[in-house]
Amino acid sequence: MNVYLFWILFLALFAIVPLMIIKGRVDEAPKIQTLPKVKAKKKGWFN
Repeated sequence: MNVYLFWILFLALFAIVPLMIIKGRVDEAPKIQTLPKVKAKKKGWFN
């Protein structure tokens, strides 16, 4: 029984990790688009 449980968890790990990587890439895309808006501030004394 422990061998079956091991393989179920092992294969589940390989199913979850790519989903986490894909979701992380999707979350990073909007952050990259907002960066130019932040840099478009007025220049101050030391910039």
